[in-house]
Amino acid sequence: MQIQRKMVNQAKMARYRHLVFYILEFLQKHQLYPDEQILKFKIELLNKTNKSLHHTEDAPQDIIIYGGRAAPLVTFLLNPNVVQELRGDKQYNLQMLKERYQTRLNVGITQHKLVPEETVTVIDSRCGEKFSVYKGSGNDSITQQFDACASWWTQGPDPAFQAELAREMTYTAARFGHVMFPENVYEPALKCAELLIDGVGKGWASRVYFSDNGSTAIEIALKMAFRKFCVLALRGSYHGDTLGAMEAQAPSPYTGFLQQPWYTGKGLFLDPPTDILFNGAWNLSLPEFFAEIAPEEYGTFSTRDEIFDKSRDTSTLATTYLAYVSKQLQEYSGNTQSAHVGALIIEPVIHGAGGMHMVDPLFQRVLVNECRNRKIPVIFDEVFTGFWRLGVETPAELLGCKPDIACYAKLMTGGMIPLAVTLATDALFDSFSGDPKLQALLHGHSYSAHAMGCATAAKAIEWFKDPETNHNIIPQGGILRELWDEELVQQISCHSAVQRVVVIGTLFALELKVDASNSRYASSYAKSLLQMLREDGIFMRPLGNVVYLMCGPCTSPEICRELLSKLYIRFGEFNRA
Repeated sequence: MQIQRKMVNQAKMARYRHLVFYILEFLQKHQLYPDEQILKFKIELLNKTNKSLHHTEDAPQDIIIYGGRAAPLVTFLLNPNVVQELRGDKQYNLQMLKERYQTRLNVGITQHKLVPEETVTVIDSRCGEKFSVYKGSGNDSITQQFDACASWWTQGPDPAFQAELAREMTYTAARFGHVMFPENVYEPALKCAELLIDGVGKGWASRVYFSDNGSTAIEIALKMAFRKFCVLALRGSYHGDTLGAMEAQAPSPYTGFLQQPWYTGKGLFLDPPTDILFNGAWNLSLPEFFAEIAPEEYGTFSTRDEIFDKSRDTSTLATTYLAYVSKQLQEYSGNTQSAHVGALIIEPVIHGAGGMHMVDPLFQRVLVNECRNRKIPVIFDEVFTGFWRLGVETPAELLGCKPDIACYAKLMTGGMIPLAVTLATDALFDSFSGDPKLQALLHGHSYSAHAMGCATAAKAIEWFKDPETNHNIIPQGGILRELWDEELVQQISCHSAVQRVVVIGTLFALELKVDASNSRYASSYAKSLLQMLREDGIFMRPLGNVVYLMCGPCTSPEICRELLSKLYIRFGEFNRA
């Protein structure tokens, strides 16, 4: 068995050998290892390559000939004055990117008038969790910035994993290119589907529908769930920016007339209770509907784990939640003649784009169970929260209940390449199965289940959950260890300028205290704080007066502590200003 495994590993190495040299170049460029170590490995790699191809350690004649012809070029490149000129060309090109940003690009979720040229971040490359950033204006150097918003919540790889994914993507692209999916099957798509069903879909899902991004995965989920268009959802949730996905959201800055002129909000939207860390203790924040409930009926929580304790299901608060949900559903059914509730859609545990709110898991569990009793299909939007973002592979584990449909994207591929899936039960699949073609789910994308995305996702799914490759995994529990320093988190939550803190898995978020006119998504209150942090090597983008740090499932607690420390120091300066 050991000999067979060794032969397999040698075969794999031969397959990837032509790619390793480029990775070594990348490591040398970013000075991640001493030059002499990388040079030694290059020589060893080339020697092995020549021996395996030509069965000799002598250089082939054609290589000797080409080596002679290349001599003038080598001499040219060894000239330090020439190298300096080439470096100047690169700096010129990077500066040009900054200057042309405003005249050539139309960037989403960004008001261009609020981004002057001097604040544009020019990224030369990425290695693991860090950008290599060009600093212009007289300081023509490349510096490192930690990507603390995980590039719109997609990123997870450290440098080693990024190289592994790059190898997998390159091999798959060379082998498959792109092939259409309907009526066809190929190894990456099937392997990815089976890993999903046996992982995040274990115990409930049996079918995987591939698409290209989270919003379209939601569109597919909605089509699966109902024909009469009406949805039950929570205020503050966000499910994407395509037309159907926006209809499944309560009114918000993303659904205004300038964004979506056709928006009507076809659904019943409930106000959810949330859990916050404030002054060192976890508290429950209830919407106005629950104002009559006395605080002693729900109290505070000494730890975050208590919030997810299933023993809360028998509490008075659970009964109150159930009465609220039942009343809202009953009133909606009585007042609405044209449509019934066709599906429940929720972001489990965390509302991301809505402001990084932690929805009380007891409320979501009560809501899901009541919908089950009423035969209403349940959709979990795990585009943001899935694949270890909250410290577990799927937040369904935190809620203690399962959906009928679930949507995944972002971290599913390690963030390296776009891919999305919608998982569903057999019962939902069967509702579209029949002899007439028009009964089928007629929704598809040109690049559905593209091989490179599926292969990358399969590699990421296996890598993140394996304690051998992801050292943050606690093998006994199948969860991530705590990444954020508890003492620092407590100190920040006690700061006089902090309204609330949310910390779970790879996410740390805080809301700054501001007056009502300067709150929510349109606020630019945090701009100067974020600019200071970028100077400290941390790239962040706010959600109005909510700022957050986001690491990857493989990020070490030491790095997370360093991020929190810099935030805490700058936060004090920002507050005094």
